[in-house]
Amino acid sequence: MSPALEVSGLSVTYRDGTRALRGVSLTVEAGERLAVVGASGSGKSTLVRAVLGLLPRGARAEGSIRTDGRPGYVAQDPFTTCDPLRTVGHHVREAWRAAGLRPPPGAAESAVAALSLDAAALAEHPHQWSGGMLQRASIAAAGALSPALTVADEPTSALDADLADEVMAALRRSAGALLVITHDLRLAARWASRVAVLYEGGVVETGPADRLLADPRHPHTRALVAALPPTSGGRAAPQGPALVEARNLARSYGARAAVRDASLAIGPGQVVGVHGRSGSGKSTLLRLLAGLEPPDAGTLRLPERRPGWVMPVFQDARASLDPLWPIWRTITEPLTGLRAAQRRARAVEALATVGLGDLDPRTRPGRLSAGQCQRVAILRAVTASPALVVADEPTSGLDTVAAGRVAGLLREVAEGGTAVVVVSHDLDLLGGLCDAVHEMRDGVMTL
Repeated sequence: MSPALEVSGLSVTYRDGTRALRGVSLTVEAGERLAVVGASGSGKSTLVRAVLGLLPRGARAEGSIRTDGRPGYVAQDPFTTCDPLRTVGHHVREAWRAAGLRPPPGAAESAVAALSLDAAALAEHPHQWSGGMLQRASIAAAGALSPALTVADEPTSALDADLADEVMAALRRSAGALLVITHDLRLAARWASRVAVLYEGGVVETGPADRLLADPRHPHTRALVAALPPTSGGRAAPQGPALVEARNLARSYGARAAVRDASLAIGPGQVVGVHGRSGSGKSTLLRLLAGLEPPDAGTLRLPERRPGWVMPVFQDARASLDPLWPIWRTITEPLTGLRAAQRRARAVEALATVGLGDLDPRTRPGRLSAGQCQRVAILRAVTASPALVVADEPTSGLDTVAAGRVAGLLREVAEGGTAVVVVSHDLDLLGGLCDAVHEMRDGVMTL
């Protein structure tokens, strides 16, 4: 039986001269599950685009790629893959239409129900779904025709651990073979037969998943393993009276209650974590706390606002960045009193604190990986010296080293007196970073 995927000597150079991949060779056998891990910007998403034939115009590829038929695809950012004017159901049924087939009656509903989604909600539009819910809909579409190979780019980055395992199990059932791009070493160890480590565009180590975690051999692999977050952190007392006080907040969208009862008090210098299953109301709660949406019920006491008193870090970091601005301008947007040269210098210093010191500050968001966009969005937030930062899945697309740097930056900001609220499905991250952690369950906050 021929391999589901065979990549040999693949090198990719973009139009601007950036060499994203350097002689990559890997094979995914029929029925095998291969995970590719590596730091943000290491070339993982370029590998996906090359396998799918989606490299941008002007990119030069060398080497060979062979696949056993048409692969299924789960994109890293489900929002950008969906037409905002079409329903989620249209997106799922497109899997059949793209192959020249008519969707069988009830097939789309069955596909999403298998991933714990409400089939009736297929009539809604993408903006009405959470990122995790939409990601599962994309997985349903990718596996609709049971392809010989499914390529999944960070398929669980917005999901809690239990739901991530459910999704990986569903991917495993629907795919003959699976190529998973992930920053999550523990997920790779649970679900992959083998792991390939990508570093600066090349594969530096390949082996069984359990061996790589227990006995990493390449320095970069050792750094990724060593940076896995601790299970518990310190507990800091607030540096003053509560900055934000929320009591019995509720917020609905039409007939769907996103938040039903949430109470929370956050003091200066505190880091508060919120976790819960996809669709439990976490992102809506952040928007309420930031004053971006009014609650339908309950009370929310916020301080007298000044420009930049609260800075959000949105779950869809790329969409939150101006595509026409160089990143130095985005990062230093709050620093309106400085000249452009001073702002560029500040941006270069900030980029170095999150492991992006080699990145050209003139780069625009379209040339960044999702993980790099996340770090740029976080730097923009903290540069404003806000009283409150609300961060929605700020490390979901980051490897363990980069996630550790971001967690350290948020902790440093808190020590300076800023209140920080972090939504994340990563309980290890929250345990090591936060002074208090709350759970959202069906729109209700619990301790």
